Amino acid sequence: MVSMYTSILLGGLIYGLVRKQMKPISFWRFAIFLLPMIIDGSTHALSDLAGIGQVFRDTNVWLQILTNNIFSTVFYQGDALDSFNSWMRLITGILFGIALVGFAYPYINDTFADIVRRSEATSMKGLGQ
Repeated sequence: MVSMYTSILLGGLIYGLVRKQMKPISFWRFAIFLLPMIIDGSTHALSDLAGIGQVFRDTNVWLQILTNNIFSTVFYQGDALDSFNSWMRLITGILFGIALVGFAYPYINDTFADIVRRSEATSMKGLGQ
């Protein structure tokens, strides 16, 4: 959650600087950016159905086999800082924040700009201009 909300904040600040040059990313790009978070969250949810700390996403034995144990045991197990699970949460949260800003902020910006234009047009009519 921290990486997700921080990346939205930082992405929004950067968007504010470059919004005139930026078009919204497509829905499919948005979905591709979200896919790692969906996979990470789904595998954790499925793993937790058997009991928290009991199955494949707590021990990550599958990752030990895949990487041939090149990292320390601490990296593979649990959710501690610098573990695989903490890195995945960090990376997927950042990808989510980037995707949300790239997809939604241009639409929100256009909507508010349209509201301002309509409001100004209504104000001018009210003033008789």
